[in-house]
Amino acid sequence: MSIAKSAKQIVRLALPILFGNLSYALLGISDTVMSGMAGTSDLAGVAVGGSFFFPAIMFLNGLMSTLQPLISRLRGAEKWEEIPKTHLTAVVMTFIASLILMTILIVLVFFVIKLDADPRMDYTARYYILAIAFSIPIFALYSGCRAYCEAMGYTKATLYFGFVALILNVPLNYILIFGSFGLPALGGVGCGVATLISGFLSLVLFIIFIRCRPFLYKSTLIHCKEKLTFKDLKEFFKLSIPLGLSASVECSCFTIIALLLSPLGSFVVSSHSIAMSVTSFIFNLPLSLGIATSIAVGFSIGREDLEKLKSQIKAAYRLAFCAAFFNMFLLGVGREFFTSLYTEDPHVAAFAAVLLVFSIANQISENTQTMQAFILRGFKDSATIFKSTVLSFYVIALPVGFLLCYEYLPSPFNGAKGFWVGIFLGLTFASLYYRRRVLFHWRALKAGLKNF
Repeated sequence: MSIAKSAKQIVRLALPILFGNLSYALLGISDTVMSGMAGTSDLAGVAVGGSFFFPAIMFLNGLMSTLQPLISRLRGAEKWEEIPKTHLTAVVMTFIASLILMTILIVLVFFVIKLDADPRMDYTARYYILAIAFSIPIFALYSGCRAYCEAMGYTKATLYFGFVALILNVPLNYILIFGSFGLPALGGVGCGVATLISGFLSLVLFIIFIRCRPFLYKSTLIHCKEKLTFKDLKEFFKLSIPLGLSASVECSCFTIIALLLSPLGSFVVSSHSIAMSVTSFIFNLPLSLGIATSIAVGFSIGREDLEKLKSQIKAAYRLAFCAAFFNMFLLGVGREFFTSLYTEDPHVAAFAAVLLVFSIANQISENTQTMQAFILRGFKDSATIFKSTVLSFYVIALPVGFLLCYEYLPSPFNGAKGFWVGIFLGLTFASLYYRRRVLFHWRALKAGLKNF
């Protein structure tokens, strides 16, 4: 297969995932905007609650991201009878993890979290987290449906149900935040309740959707004829936990950066948060291409088709560079417009636009390391992803950023700029480290030193 054909295949898989991911991103934006309409304290409470919820969701996403390359491998090898058991194993493990995370959040609500400075913010954060906690097991099951459909090559499901979740969540937000149809106005807490309800409805609709499509339904977990063994769970645990921890480590790094910037004042923190939000939004492009690449690579490995695998890896690199240049153009042309959408303070918007210059510089490293991380998922090399994430963010990005920020290392990149330089160095390291591992796996396969 030519590189151009491989690129088209990956893009065809990625486009529905991209628009689905953008819909999920808009869910978070709608929560922020609508809770802000209820008052500053409600907005702050939802923001505090989200800081607990987001790492938990990232961890579950990391666990479930193991499923796409595993099932696509089985599809490539035409081992259809093994897919139900693989699906069941992933859902059971992720659901167990979700129950643990739910329990942790409930304990935090009743025994740890207490924001004395603002009673309204404390109330909103506390009960928002409580509502969100009960939605985590629902999210785990929903994620199992989404990852399964993507792994089966039916990525349009992500697009459909991204829009379904958005369509359900926005009106529910309005009804529950402000009170309609005889329901009380819950303020920011209504965002959490809306997420719980819309998540449950989306899950039910997703299950019905899969049930009505024979191609998808015939290989779901419900058709598993074997009992799960401890060995099955252990093997999935070994592959998935590094990915779950990697996602949480990366997420926590950005939370820590925001905390380390707090002594510099709300102006710096707000500008940095806006720049990070814009960067996270455009990150959906390389993320979606990466997910599609892991599916394509896993399928080729299952087929034991080295030529196709080679063209897909080359196509993935080219797509990573194309996505990087597209994002660089988007930020270069529209960074001032994007930042102005978040705040009416021209000084905050202007400094956030300055920080986005660093995001432009990061794009090539960020896109290539993301793409290579998903290629490594196809090779089942989750340990490398975890090691690289820890080294990139906790050994390089955070320490270098802190030293530059507070001028322990003399440079023109003080303040928030220092952390963006640290992120650039961390992403560059990850990109080079992943490149080495991708070449290692490819050469091992080509030399016949490693089983498919």
